[in-house]
Amino acid sequence: MYPDNTTSFNEENLIFSTLDLFLAGSETTSTTLRWALLYMALYPDVQEKVQTEIDRVIGHEKEVSLADQDAATNAATHEVQKMGNIIPLNVPREVTVDTMFAGFHLPKESELTLENNWPCLSCSFSSLLFCKNLPSSPQSMRS
Repeated sequence: MYPDNTTSFNEENLIFSTLDLFLAGSETTSTTLRWALLYMALYPDVQEKVQTEIDRVIGHEKEVSLADQDAATNAATHEVQKMGNIIPLNVPREVTVDTMFAGFHLPKESELTLENNWPCLSCSFSSLLFCKNLPSSPQSMRS
């Protein structure tokens, strides 16, 4: 703590920050599950592949753990998050020095969200819909 007690971080900020993280995680999880239910109904072949893998790896008696997530389940989860646009907006960033990245010039002190200006550089899945150099179409679910 600063000697003159001017710090902005205190117990109240800690509580609100923790609550923000909890709510953001809950929202992301519930949104992913809603989209997964929709896509499993739309792509029964993927649903069957994931269900077969779950039955093989976990069965009906074993307690589930993260180590149990095998290839098809992991791939389907990532495809659902890609296609469902779980997090449509990225956190704004500032470029601190002139930068060249993947053929794009990012000027110093640019305050922007990457998906608006350079969609192929964004961490947000929503920008994938505008990216042409992808190994597969972002509008279709890979099985």
